[in-house]
Amino acid sequence: MKKILLLLLLVLSVIFTNAQTAWITKKLDEKISVKFPEEPTKTTKTASESYVFKGKDSIQYSATVLDYKILANLDSATLAPLKDSQQFADQMMAGMASQKPNYTFGEAKIGKWKTYTNYTFSGVDNSTKKQLSVQMILIGSKMYALTCLVPDKIVTKNDGLFLNSAELLK
Repeated sequence: MKKILLLLLLVLSVIFTNAQTAWITKKLDEKISVKFPEEPTKTTKTASESYVFKGKDSIQYSATVLDYKILANLDSATLAPLKDSQQFADQMMAGMASQKPNYTFGEAKIGKWKTYTNYTFSGVDNSTKKQLSVQMILIGSKMYALTCLVPDKIVTKNDGLFLNSAELLK
């Protein structure tokens, strides 16, 4: 009986290990790549490209590249003195909050990703209780926004795996 349980645990650990390494690497542009659980769908709009994947468990993964030079005529020189201020971070979060009026967001935190400024925050849909986790990375005039939307009562580590999967391309 102990051997059967041990074998079952071994098989399950192999399955979970393979599930994590089987994620698909998606090159967002010449600077950043991100890993998705499966192939995402690409959407292109003026000054932005988005990749979205919604799993069978209803968890939604999204990576969007926004070019502020095209979108708002803000180049890297203009953004440089603003990017590390709490006011700028709060404006980033307010921009997302304006698109999600039914959400309550926590505080926007400023940090570093590699040598670049990043912003993290999260929110909750007031009616469905879905959890939204966000990481935004500013490189030059481009903002890379990674979001993961997890339905209420779903426990997963995949949101962290996704948000931390960004890789700087050389």
